[in-house]
Amino acid sequence: MLSASGLEAQSTRENLKRHITALTSDSLLGRESGTIGENRAADYISGIFKEYGLLDLYPRTGQDFSFVTAGDDTIQSRNVLAIIEGYDPKLRNQYIIIGAHYDHLGFNETDVNSISEKQIFRGADNNASGVAALMEIAREINAKSFLFKRTVIIAAFGAGEKMATGSWYFLNRAFTFRDSISLMINLDMVGRSGSANSFQAYTSLYDATLSTLVKETSSMPAMLSPELHSTIGSISDHQNFTTSGIPALLITTGNHRDNRTLRDTEEHIDYTRLEDIVMYTVELSRIASGSEYPLYRTALSDSQQEEVPETGKQNSKSGDRIYTRYEVDKAPAFLNSNEQTFLDRWVYDYVKYPKSAINAGIQGRVMVEFIVEKDGSVSSVRIVKSLDDAIDAETLKVVKASPKWKPGMYKGETVRVKIALPVEFKLRK
Repeated sequence: MLSASGLEAQSTRENLKRHITALTSDSLLGRESGTIGENRAADYISGIFKEYGLLDLYPRTGQDFSFVTAGDDTIQSRNVLAIIEGYDPKLRNQYIIIGAHYDHLGFNETDVNSISEKQIFRGADNNASGVAALMEIAREINAKSFLFKRTVIIAAFGAGEKMATGSWYFLNRAFTFRDSISLMINLDMVGRSGSANSFQAYTSLYDATLSTLVKETSSMPAMLSPELHSTIGSISDHQNFTTSGIPALLITTGNHRDNRTLRDTEEHIDYTRLEDIVMYTVELSRIASGSEYPLYRTALSDSQQEEVPETGKQNSKSGDRIYTRYEVDKAPAFLNSNEQTFLDRWVYDYVKYPKSAINAGIQGRVMVEFIVEKDGSVSSVRIVKSLDDAIDAETLKVVKASPKWKPGMYKGETVRVKIALPVEFKLRK
């Protein structure tokens, strides 16, 4: 597990406090999009990236962009991005994006006894907390880059409060390799704690593979365990990725009554929890980076690719097209529910942990793939991520014996749908 302890842990907390203090300072005037305050915040983030030895993805001024507001004002902003290259020759050209928007609401100017006074919306939680965490995540990953197979891009997005324009620009105008993004992790408001502000993760849509990734990270020693939701969560930068078909995860401690008010200040930040979130995200990223099997594109992708079995372009049972579960109007259903029900009510009820694997102390995750045919039967079952020969064989046996599913539907017709699921084998302590 990647973790901080002793002096290193203290350094992480001190750095988080340093970042939030800087980003909420008077000189940044609330970091409103298109203002000198936002530009100063971008300069600070860029300086920290250099201090941590990170490589600029867009040297000099960063990734500049402009946009026109509803009032016909042209606003200039920029994204600040760093890249940490993966070590694996086969996977280094796939990307994990970890992002957070750094702008906020700016300030109001009022007259008090004929004296002009600035009321600064400091946005300590929204979203200085996310950006502070982002910078420390970057430092940790850069120090452990030899563990990351895929390339990680650290993205501080400008104009997040303006319809998440910075992340939209990055994805749709600037980044050439968007189809090679495996996962986007968005940090937005991660600085609070308590019963009303629990640690949460939002996957936008139900995805068994992404949910398993979150749970696998949570199972690591001394690691946080977020409340997992298969909904969009708050409006933020991850939505631009989700609607482009890219699996995305929002990490947050949730909304609170101080959000977007003058009371969102640094003294309310829980730095111990924030440090834990940093380490959780580092570990989550490491596991995702090392996965041999990429996450599926989401249902909202506008450029889905047809998938076919590796054994050939057509399955021997039928020459019909094979869809992914996200391309169809209605995904296949098991007992009138989703794939998690198939795992819980069928696979885990009937699969047996091989004694040879238990004796050898083997545990982990098998990725199994199969096709739900037009009649609901299961075919073309294969292991796409192996764990152990005996475990693989047991998984194949149980999945092949599956009762019939309710088939997938596309444009009113039943279709063949390919599904991939993770099957967990864990030894009891």
